[in-house]
Amino acid sequence: MRRRQAVGLLSLLPLTAALGLTGCAREQPFQQLEGATMGTRYHIRFQPPSHSFDVAALQAAVEARLEALNASLSTYRADSLITAFNEAPVGQAMPIDADFEHMLTLSRQVHKASSGAFDPTVGGLVNLWGFGWPKPEQPLTRLPEPDAIEAARARFDAVEQPSPGQLLKHAPLRLDFSAIAKGYGVDLIAEVVRSQGVQHFMTEIGGEVATQGKGPTGGPWRIGIEAPDPAVTGRLLTRVHLTDGALATSGNYRNFFEVEGRRFSHVIDPVSGYPVPQPPVSVSVIAPSVALADAWATAFMVLDEERGVQVAEENQLAVYWVYQDNGGHRARQSSRMQPYLDTAKH
Repeated sequence: MRRRQAVGLLSLLPLTAALGLTGCAREQPFQQLEGATMGTRYHIRFQPPSHSFDVAALQAAVEARLEALNASLSTYRADSLITAFNEAPVGQAMPIDADFEHMLTLSRQVHKASSGAFDPTVGGLVNLWGFGWPKPEQPLTRLPEPDAIEAARARFDAVEQPSPGQLLKHAPLRLDFSAIAKGYGVDLIAEVVRSQGVQHFMTEIGGEVATQGKGPTGGPWRIGIEAPDPAVTGRLLTRVHLTDGALATSGNYRNFFEVEGRRFSHVIDPVSGYPVPQPPVSVSVIAPSVALADAWATAFMVLDEERGVQVAEENQLAVYWVYQDNGGHRARQSSRMQPYLDTAKH
């Protein structure tokens, strides 16, 4: 269950082609904020509610909220709550905060609905197969032994909350919410922007997007889904039109490795413990929140095509898959995605 390694799967049209537009008849022109977070950049495109709107205060509030999130969930910080949990002995209850609990709740929801295709304890398998963090000094030259795969298999059911604000593990494992946390970060930015009285905005981290109201042209926000071609950037397959929506994309088209003459993807199935043979090259999901869209995009990278379509329909999700096909690509969408799409001109 490897997360997004391909960059640029979403072309954020309002941040590029629409950058110079002023909202036509609207009183205030759209503005843009950006900053560093989660190893990438956040972007906010918004229409201030008044000419005296304090943009600096908005950015300070956004960055304070993101800092609090990273203090809870960043596996790259030695002082984060999740690092403390991961390093704690089996059976020892550790404190967690509201953000941590919310990630657990959403993760369990998607884990159950996807029959385990989404699992935030998959990190042991990712490391075993040689593409975890930190990167191994030498590439994998032999396939892992079945016993090692079994020992490293994801075990989300071994994570327990004995009481509110407490978490423990019943087996050696590591939690990693990287497959959902960026989406949650986008949701939190949107909350902050909304709380400042802004009605029309788009927020984004690493290709995960939340929108509200109208875009700079006066219509829905338009987000382009790029063709999965590592040699060409910027060519669109389609555009997604969002007014009040949440969109996330996972992609894998640049990430394969060879061991013992066999080619493997970087997408790990948490249930089997093995790489998915032929995952989609990208999956885009529209869901009630960006966090849910983020988690579901990961799950649909793992599920095979027909099962993925079935799960999308069962959970009333708008999903857009792109698969490799005879040197090219083909797209497929769930019934709920169609109303959001138009055909891009190449």
